[in-house]
Amino acid sequence: MNKTDEFAGAIGQNSTYSKYYKKNYETNGSPKGYDLEALVHNPQDNTQDIIALAKYYYYKNGLIMRVLNIIRDFGIGKPNLYFPTKNKRAKKIIESFNKRVDIEQVLKDMIFELTLTGNLAGYNRDGKRIDIYPITKVDISPIIINNKPVLIYKNDIELDYIELPKGFKKKLDISYPKEVAEGIKKGKEKIVLDVNNTFFDKINSSRYEPYGVSFLLPAFDELAHKNILKEAEKATATGIIEKILRIGVGDKDHKPKQPEIDFYNNLVNGKSGSLKVTVPYFVNFEWIEPDSKVFGVQKFEQVDKDLLSALGVSLTLIRGEGGGNYSEGIISIAGLIKTIESIRSNIPKIIRDWYKQEIIKNGLSENHVPLVELPPVEIDNTARLEMVQWLFEHAGLPYATLYKEHGFDFTSVKLVRENENSEKLEDVFSLREQPFQGKAGRPELKQNQRTTDKSMSNNNLPRPSTR
Repeated sequence: MNKTDEFAGAIGQNSTYSKYYKKNYETNGSPKGYDLEALVHNPQDNTQDIIALAKYYYYKNGLIMRVLNIIRDFGIGKPNLYFPTKNKRAKKIIESFNKRVDIEQVLKDMIFELTLTGNLAGYNRDGKRIDIYPITKVDISPIIINNKPVLIYKNDIELDYIELPKGFKKKLDISYPKEVAEGIKKGKEKIVLDVNNTFFDKINSSRYEPYGVSFLLPAFDELAHKNILKEAEKATATGIIEKILRIGVGDKDHKPKQPEIDFYNNLVNGKSGSLKVTVPYFVNFEWIEPDSKVFGVQKFEQVDKDLLSALGVSLTLIRGEGGGNYSEGIISIAGLIKTIESIRSNIPKIIRDWYKQEIIKNGLSENHVPLVELPPVEIDNTARLEMVQWLFEHAGLPYATLYKEHGFDFTSVKLVRENENSEKLEDVFSLREQPFQGKAGRPELKQNQRTTDKSMSNNNLPRPSTR
């Protein structure tokens, strides 16, 4: 059975709800007017529709909202700054800039916009404010200056046709970048933005393609499928409310005449609430209800799993439930971390360009511009460390990486360990023997004895300890 069959079998009836469905949805479950195949086959020419549909599903589907919010919330953090000089003034300049623009909120908005729409276009207003524009308000020009595309602002304000409040034109100068305010005053439809102040980033597209693609595009098909199931359930519920009253008149011993049929047919017309009706034995009143058991919770769980699989996320990670094993959870966390890091990978460069403008504007050379790094993505520290430990024991992860992930300096630990070995400190610090314990210290096991419940069946032994 395919998705269309489920739709036809469940709500393919001439009911009020069926008409509602046909009015608002395509046959495949997508909102009316959206051709999913066209969006996938040619995303560059359908950027506006993809973004509109992504926003629709973000606000309509709680699972999608949670996935995007996780990416946004775990992708943000106060940037780590590494100043190349000890100039205290440079540090104060950057701290003042971060406070003015609220850098952490800006970073949060940048990651959200990139994830949801696949595009990030904005403007640095002389260090006083960072604007982020909907990609629907900006055209991406093929002209590249300083390794950045020239952005063209699309103006939809026609001052000649509206009654302006007093002082409105003066307020334009503080409400928009200088060139945009001037363009609005002159009635221009397209306004070229100063490339020195703009920034642009995109995801999920080739270098030669002008626009990025939403993170959600691969999930559109499964989201449409879920729409079908949900609307089918609603149609069934509507059918239950609108029950059919079947009135049987007559039997083999009493053949009814038309006036008799009309009488019982009109008996309950216009009535509501509870009724008491007395009828002869050959008249039968019966409510007919549609079967309410359509798909069941398992069907929806599978659709949610397919939906999140299309985004590279597991149901276990998002809901904290739904089955799944340890390795699946670890892989899911690792994959989501990679996704977040990929989405935000170019943001430090954009921030550093802002810092460069601030440093130079305040009379310092660009040699004082700090290096910018975003803090590591930390979704589940315990799970991450368990993954590191498992890779060390079973997959040959280097000692240096193991100690680094646990927050230790490998070189220092190595020197201490070498000194301990040379001085035979294990003998010095051996545990005292207790009367009820027998020989003190950790029991020494041979390699073939070191098994656990997990490794006993497959003899998958962790690496032996070394000195």
